Amino acid sequence: MLTTPRRRAHAALLAAALIYSGYNVLLARALAELSPVSFSLCRELAAIPLTYAWAAHLEGGVRLPTTKHERVRLLALGMVLGVYQLCFATGVALTSATTAGIFQAVEPTTAAIMGAALGLEPMTRARATAALLAGAGVLLLEASVGVRPNLLGCVLLFCQGVGIAAYCLLQRTLVRGGDASDEPWGPITVTAHALPVAAFVLACAAVLDTLLGVEKPFGAAQRRRLSRPDALAALAYATILSSTVGYSLRAYANRFVDSATLVLYNAVQPPLTALLAVCFGLGGFGWREAGATALVGGAVFVASRETTTTRRPSRDLVATASGEVL
Repeated sequence: MLTTPRRRAHAALLAAALIYSGYNVLLARALAELSPVSFSLCRELAAIPLTYAWAAHLEGGVRLPTTKHERVRLLALGMVLGVYQLCFATGVALTSATTAGIFQAVEPTTAAIMGAALGLEPMTRARATAALLAGAGVLLLEASVGVRPNLLGCVLLFCQGVGIAAYCLLQRTLVRGGDASDEPWGPITVTAHALPVAAFVLACAAVLDTLLGVEKPFGAAQRRRLSRPDALAALAYATILSSTVGYSLRAYANRFVDSATLVLYNAVQPPLTALLAVCFGLGGFGWREAGATALVGGAVFVASRETTTTRRPSRDLVATASGEVL
């Protein structure tokens, strides 16, 4: 029974992980020839009006920032979202999905270390154990043949993990409130305000790609590929479920669990994706998949038993993290 906020938060994170795992399966089937930058930009642009409408309906209106402090934090949140998406898309293009899965193994540990270093969240034995179990599970599943090492791609994927941790830590100062005088923001509203800034970052990357001749994200060939039925179905899935629903579920969960636990559910995606692939007849399920599922499941169980409360950051610390001097 989902009788406590923490249990509802874990259920929301599991639902988001299922959404993203389904997206991974769909992406592998339909989008192999698409520019990751153009697809990500189209996805975020389409999600902006949907997320604002959803926020207005479920949260009783869209709250607007009224102080410089709030505007800076929301701007920083959107920029971090856009940058880590760009790092992921480019990193996967330079390496492989397997390499990206391996880097997901270190994301929970990165979030736990960053939270402790910034004084936002204490490092506990349960969080460290959960991060290690999740990392071991993903490594077991992904560390096999077919990995194409690329230094720049690996650096970008590592930066993506740091970006996710930073995004979660910054987001929690908004959905929980920085101190007693800050009213917590609605999770859907926070997501809606972050999307336009993220889309701007991706648009800048698309323009830069075109000017440098790296690729033409919105050339005639890409437009034809985006107009295919399978690409349009993937775009609709990514817009409605991944960007609008998935981001909002994670923002809601950020009110009740620490960032290390939030990022832990990224490590759930590789074994969950493998399970979905089996269900759709796209892969097998051997001892690696079974072992990875057991380890990641153990990590989620340990994290769900965590009872230590996270620290509420002071206003000065939040201001410092967002680059504002009060």
